[in-house]
Amino acid sequence: MKALLFDAGPIISLTTNSLLWLLEPLKQKFGGEFYITEGVRKELVERPLQTKKFKFEALQVEHMIETNVLRLIQSKQVFEKAKHLLRLANDIFHIRNHALNVLQLGELETLAAAKLMGIQYVAVDERITRLLLENPGEMEQLLERKLHADVRVDTGRLAQLHHETEGIKLIRSTELVTMAFELGLLDKYLAEIPDAKKQLLQAVLWGVKLNGCSISQEDIDEIVHLELER
Repeated sequence: MKALLFDAGPIISLTTNSLLWLLEPLKQKFGGEFYITEGVRKELVERPLQTKKFKFEALQVEHMIETNVLRLIQSKQVFEKAKHLLRLANDIFHIRNHALNVLQLGELETLAAAKLMGIQYVAVDERITRLLLENPGEMEQLLERKLHADVRVDTGRLAQLHHETEGIKLIRSTELVTMAFELGLLDKYLAEIPDAKKQLLQAVLWGVKLNGCSISQEDIDEIVHLELER
């Protein structure tokens, strides 16, 4: 299946930067489906609709769902699989014989849906999810610095989690806005200022970073350099 499954983070990053509209042309270029799970919809739409601060953002996301730019996955199997992955993930890192709860159910619901539906690409901005799947050693060091204590890793459970999420490739909202930049979708924001393209690309990359995308300044600088050399 040619599809991209979104966690809440990238959609929040795009919405808070007034870039949610990019999803429709990016989907057309991608030539597949864009999905979210029911849990992500609750986080992005149902709960914010009960607030004053984030209600407009929720309405924008709901519009994307109602117009089928984002398609909704509703499955009891996904929920059950997510609970299983949650038990695994939250029994990997231990401190003083106590397991550390590092992830929540909603974050793992997206991974569960990806495996059950055979979706390879998952958009995730959240740092902990990415480290757990891509660099658990760095995550262990992060936890030790944060908690000022030795962290024990259950390597068996870690290996099982990696086996059950094998084949999933994570992308970030930075990749999405960089692709939009390459396609010229952001050209309407080019201003008559020095280094206009550089300023634009830096602006959108820093915009999504400051709204939750896990990316370093060095990575942003490298993306800008590579894109301007194209």
